[in-house]
Amino acid sequence: MTLASGQSAGPQVVTQYGRILGIYADQAAIFYGVPYAADPVGNLRWQAPQEVTPWGSEVLNATSPRPACPQYDCQRLSPPLVCPKEACLHLDIYTPRAATLNTSYPVMVYIHGGNFVHMASSSPLFDGRRLVTRDVIYVAINYRLGALGFLVTGETSSDAQGNYGILDQQMALRWVQKNIGSFGGDPNQVTLFGQSAGAQSSLLHLTLPSSAPLFQRIIIESSPLAIPYKRFPEAILLGALFAELVGCAPRDVPCLRSKSTQDIVYAQYLARSKVSSLKLLELFEPWGPFVDGQLIEAEPLPMIQAGRFSSKEIMIGTTSEETVLYIYSAWNASVGDVEYGEVVLATYPDHAVKIMYMYPPAYPRDERDTMVKLSTDLVFACSTRNATRNILKKMDSTYLYVWDHAFSFPGWGPIFFCEGRVCHGSEIVYLFQTQWQGNFTFTANEQVLSEQLQIYWTNFAKSGNPNQPTVQQLQWPKYSKDEDWPNLWFKTPSSAVDTDYHGPFCDFWDNVGYAA
Repeated sequence: MTLASGQSAGPQVVTQYGRILGIYADQAAIFYGVPYAADPVGNLRWQAPQEVTPWGSEVLNATSPRPACPQYDCQRLSPPLVCPKEACLHLDIYTPRAATLNTSYPVMVYIHGGNFVHMASSSPLFDGRRLVTRDVIYVAINYRLGALGFLVTGETSSDAQGNYGILDQQMALRWVQKNIGSFGGDPNQVTLFGQSAGAQSSLLHLTLPSSAPLFQRIIIESSPLAIPYKRFPEAILLGALFAELVGCAPRDVPCLRSKSTQDIVYAQYLARSKVSSLKLLELFEPWGPFVDGQLIEAEPLPMIQAGRFSSKEIMIGTTSEETVLYIYSAWNASVGDVEYGEVVLATYPDHAVKIMYMYPPAYPRDERDTMVKLSTDLVFACSTRNATRNILKKMDSTYLYVWDHAFSFPGWGPIFFCEGRVCHGSEIVYLFQTQWQGNFTFTANEQVLSEQLQIYWTNFAKSGNPNQPTVQQLQWPKYSKDEDWPNLWFKTPSSAVDTDYHGPFCDFWDNVGYAA
């Protein structure tokens, strides 16, 4: 925590914890690194988040980005993060310049993605200064990642019991409820949204009764709904491997607490490549939430199928080639048809023949694009459709989309296999209009697409309807059988309304099931 000295022309607010100094940037007021919980260090490592201590009459300096939560090799990310410190339970708040104690702007709270091991609220990719020109307040939260956020060593009070990152997110949402009015926001108009692991987290909060009072609306961007969570035996196995790699006995939490942050993040990196699991899909997300039977009873998809979720207005969608970067990273050389069949058999042994019939080998020299089609449908598109149709059994305020536009600029870099592809996360730069952070420029069509995206998202935060109050030429219909299951198809040169996206393939997965 950094305290300011002297006077400043920047914005200041008073919260229940003390005064905060921010900066003006373009048309926004920004407050970086505002603590929402005590620093999870020392004996608070692997403990539920604790209340932050008020800083009294001093002024908290929130004028520059704060470090990310610990993660391995974060300088390789593009753009790089401020790396890393365990004292990372803070959030970044962006408000319109006109925000005061007397305003009541809708609030959009963002949970970043990154496979539960990467990224941060302070990433330039998630800079919200352009978004808040649409008359919303934007809050981006940090939460503990990797082993520090999700380690399980046992079930006793002296063990690490996992799911700390999810508890952090809840703590941040409670902080918003108590304090966002000081920034000119309305705590009764909170939209929770996130992408990838952030979308998983958001859907998880939809199924947690303890999270229900903390937000009113939800936007889900590319949640891998078919990826299974660990159960206790699997979480314990990962924890034991991690402890061995860091040089401790499996349940020696005092020893684990004695290790440096650098030792922790390196051991978590090594552990995720050593875990042996019969659930092949689980290998794509070794660290993350686990089913503890208390906070988390099951993954979001079966909870939604059982009707066990809170009633919220929902926008949900995926990109058209979600798994390109995962498939091409996992198999960095061509995959023949025999190896492709082996992967299908290992993933879905009971239905391998049916799956091979539905997704037959199509590329004699390299079946990775066949694997992309299959895994995008299974993990993202069709499991999302299944969740959406089950949500409709309880409520009808649901909007579905597909993002189908690839960057016109070399934004991915050489290591992601995504040039010219509509990869996982392709929509983010258009939503936040952060192309300038990488010195890139939108084409005229991309600028229109970006403006369209921002208006739909902020309309939804204001009204629960992406078409109001700012009316766009293209109306986004609710997802409904009566209208042939429409979705909004985001693309250039112009977006359109489509119907029954991937219908036969998703019908197939609905019949086969999403649990391997």
